[in-house]
Amino acid sequence: MHILILPSWYPTHENPLNGIFFREQVHALKNASHQVGVIYPQLRSLILMRKSLFGWPSGITYEDDDGIPTYGLHGWAWLPLIPRQNINLWLKAGERLFERYVSDRGRPDILHAHSCLLGGVLAARLKATYGISYIITEHSTTYSRNLLHSWQRPLVSEALSKASALVTVSPQLGHLLESSFGDAVHPWVWIPNMVDTSFFTAIQYQTKEKNEPFQFLNVGLLTEKKGHIDLIRAFAGQFAGNADVELRIGGDGPIRSYLERLTANLGVNDRVVFLGMLSRDEVRREMQACDAFVLSSHYETFGIVLIEALACGKPVVATRSGGPECIVHNGNGLLVPVHDEIALGNAMNTLRLNLSRYDPEVIRNDCIARFGPRAVIGQLTGLYQKVLHLSEGSPYCGCRKHRL
Repeated sequence: MHILILPSWYPTHENPLNGIFFREQVHALKNASHQVGVIYPQLRSLILMRKSLFGWPSGITYEDDDGIPTYGLHGWAWLPLIPRQNINLWLKAGERLFERYVSDRGRPDILHAHSCLLGGVLAARLKATYGISYIITEHSTTYSRNLLHSWQRPLVSEALSKASALVTVSPQLGHLLESSFGDAVHPWVWIPNMVDTSFFTAIQYQTKEKNEPFQFLNVGLLTEKKGHIDLIRAFAGQFAGNADVELRIGGDGPIRSYLERLTANLGVNDRVVFLGMLSRDEVRREMQACDAFVLSSHYETFGIVLIEALACGKPVVATRSGGPECIVHNGNGLLVPVHDEIALGNAMNTLRLNLSRYDPEVIRNDCIARFGPRAVIGQLTGLYQKVLHLSEGSPYCGCRKHRL
C-alpha cells in the first residue's frame, strides 16, 4: 500500500523535535512493509529571516530519511497580518510538493493528514483535484482552547466532512469535535498515538542510595498551558523542607525566567532543576533515571510524554486535561483535576510513598500492548484497507454519509 503523509508540522533541521511523533509513526508504517512518503510545507516567520543566512534550506528539498522519501518546501509567511493569505501560500506549497512527489514516486493509494489545520485542508484540495481518498488524524488543542477563528471553521468543517475516515488521538477529543462540528465529524474512531518502544526502554531497577532524592520528571515546552506554575506550587506545597525529593523539568519556553523566580520565591530553587532543551537521547536518559513522571498540563489531546515514560516502566501522575484519561489507570499512575495544586501535590506524594506498588515490567508491557508500534500500526493498516476497499466500489464517494 502506498501512503502519502501530510503532516501539519514536521521535524526540521532547526527544530528536530517538532512533530517527532509523526516521523516515528511514518517509520513504523514503513517497517510494516508499506510504501510511505512525506510532504510538508514550512512557512517561517519573517522575524527569523536573518537566521536564514546561516544555511537554512529554501525552496523544495528532498531527503531520504532512512528509506522514507521526504519532500519539504521552505518559504516565508510573507503576509503576517493577513493569516488567510498565509494559509493559501501554505496550501499552494503543498500542491507543488504533491505534484513533485507524484512525478518522482508515483500516485499514492491514500492520503493521511495529521490535523485539519492545515494538512487536512490540503488533503481535501488534493482529493477534489485528483480523486484520492484521505483520512485525518486530529491532534490539535486548538478546539479545546477555543482558538479556532470563525473564518477557519468552514475550512475545517469541509476537510472533516470529505474525509473517508476521521481518527482522533483520544476519545475526549472525538467527543469535543463532535459537539463542535456535528455530523461533519460523526462517526470517528479512536486510534492513539504510538511510542517507539525500541527506543524508550526500561532499565533494570536499582535500589536507590540513601542520599539519593526521589526524582519527579516533567518534560515539555515551558508555556502557561503546560501547567508548570501549578506543578512548582504543588511541589513546594507538598515537599517544602524535604530534601529527599527533587523535581527535574526538561524543556524551554517563554515563561522559564518566571518559573525560575517562582522556585526561588517558594524556597525550592535548590530542589527544582531546569534542564533546558533536551535531545531525544537526553529525554530517554532522564526518563530512565527518574522515579516517576508528572504531567501538569491544562490541555492535552493525548500526552506523548506519558507513554514515553510508561515505556520506560515509570509510573505517572497526570491531570485530567483531555488526553491522559485514556492513558493513565490504577496500574500505572494517578489522575488529578486540572488547576488543582493541592490534589496534584497529594498525588505526587501518594505515588512516592507507594512506589513499590507499581511494577515497571507490568507498566511497560501494558504500554506496549496499547501504544506500541504493532498495536497502533495494526489499527491504521486496517483502516486504510477499509477505505481503499470502499473507494474501489463505484457507489463510494468518501463523504461523511459513507464514512467508516
